[in-house]
Amino acid sequence: MLTRFDVAPLVGAVAGAAAGAARSTAQGVTSVYDTTRRVRNVARNALTGGQHWTAGQRVHLALRHADGDAGALARKVAADLLDHPDVLTAYWDGGLSRLVVTVVEDAATDRVAERATALAARFGLTEGADPVAEEATHPGDPREVRVAAGAILLDAAGAAGALAGRSLRLPPTSRIVTATVTLLRENPRFRALLRQRFGKSGMELVLAGVNAAAHGAGQSPLALLLDGMLRGSQLTEAVARAAAFEALHDDICRERRTSVPCPPGTRPPLKVTPAQEYASHASTGSLAGAAATLLVTHSARDAAEAVLAGSPKAARYGPAAFSATLGTFLAQAGILVRSGERLRQLEIADALVLHADALRSLRPDTGDDADGLPDDPVHPFAEAVLDAARRAGLHVVIAGGSDLKDITRLADEVAPSAKPFADVVRALQDDGHVVVTVARLDESGDGHVGAGLPAGDVAIALTDGRAAVPWGADALAPGGLADVWRLLTAIPAARRVGRRSQTLARAGAALSGLLVARGGQPPGRHLLWPLTRHAPVNIAAANALLAGWLEAARVARATPPPPPRPPPRPPRGPDAARARAREWGG
Repeated sequence: MLTRFDVAPLVGAVAGAAAGAARSTAQGVTSVYDTTRRVRNVARNALTGGQHWTAGQRVHLALRHADGDAGALARKVAADLLDHPDVLTAYWDGGLSRLVVTVVEDAATDRVAERATALAARFGLTEGADPVAEEATHPGDPREVRVAAGAILLDAAGAAGALAGRSLRLPPTSRIVTATVTLLRENPRFRALLRQRFGKSGMELVLAGVNAAAHGAGQSPLALLLDGMLRGSQLTEAVARAAAFEALHDDICRERRTSVPCPPGTRPPLKVTPAQEYASHASTGSLAGAAATLLVTHSARDAAEAVLAGSPKAARYGPAAFSATLGTFLAQAGILVRSGERLRQLEIADALVLHADALRSLRPDTGDDADGLPDDPVHPFAEAVLDAARRAGLHVVIAGGSDLKDITRLADEVAPSAKPFADVVRALQDDGHVVVTVARLDESGDGHVGAGLPAGDVAIALTDGRAAVPWGADALAPGGLADVWRLLTAIPAARRVGRRSQTLARAGAALSGLLVARGGQPPGRHLLWPLTRHAPVNIAAANALLAGWLEAARVARATPPPPPRPPPRPPRGPDAARARAREWGG
């Protein structure tokens, strides 16, 4: 007997699944297209090397005045530029020190930029950023992209030269040259001198060029291959950070949103990281080992081999790979990292200063009615952030939160509400702490919080809601406390990478030193040590790179714990009152 079967629910389910799959595919295609477009814009800015930043219909022009602040005159330029038929919006962003312009179409950006430059010259303004203030670096500046790409090209050229020399059986240069370059390149004091002379970008290019020339002429391609792999991670991070700024541009660069520049003289000096400290000691040890080898063997070549055996590059490669990979993942997650160099200080951070406003729930945009206030003044992710800080071993201080009794009990210290935020931070720094500051500025950006946030060794600003955007912070967190949680979970991982990298560096140096002391490659062991007596150093560096990549990937995969469900809100209104009266028997 045939039974009627209603296929309508099945057809509806299949149609819903197909629609969901089509929607997901369309979103994926759109995401790929947007990412490709942003990367193309980053590459164009890096290749053109112009004074201004462009991305589609957006243009940022850096203007300055010889006598000081260019804000008043730049606003006049913006007002006159609005009369241009190709200009949609134009305003002066005081935090970025840029004239921000939106045009009607991509093709009009060059015409509008030329017109804006001409108007600026009429008002006595010149194009270009302040060359002295590193804090004024534009978040979309492609300088790091150019430096990383240039270093990769230098490594490739050096490796090609090394392989060509080997294939042609040309004599390599003396190991003394390679040892001298390696010793100076890994020495923190020498790097600091070069940075003071050429700047950060110039230092990186000079070191990359000399290193490529020395290893290329010395026919050591493996060292250049490892360096190129690290540079590839840094290039990916630089591109991702610049692309992330374009993705966040329309949210954080708005005329009606307060933009706060970095207060001059507020940033503390960078602290010495464990990798830098180890490199300094390793350089001294390498020189001592070279001197002892020279006394025993009377051979300058053997002394140079001893210097190469003590190379501490594994200790540097691991944290550098972790920082670059983590920066890439943070950019993909929508966290705008302003200073990767500052973010590396998380490895040695031991204190966290949270301003209470960062722990409060955001007020919904529902007008002035009391029903628009949040039920719980504490943000749902506040407890997760404090738990991540405890797991990282940080001394937690909450400033200005005497009214948040439910959450301040989880802190190690509660600063008096009347004490300025900067004084709380500097008191900890005077006691020898490396401080991470977290704060959310109010809409105006005024007050002691904006001045105290950049006083931290690592400054994290919450830019969710209508908060002002402080460009002096090292990381901008549009996702609020969830982004802060991810940054704090990176601290234990950074420490693990640093310790493991130093262990690998010591092991590589010890094994390489034994091979150097033995006086050559073991006979019949060419498969074990296929290149030189310094293969253990290169193997240690490769393992450090891998450890940094894997730890950063684990941090990226971690998900914050779900916030606790708020208690059900009691019903309001006359019907609720009558219902309660009935329950009470009234």
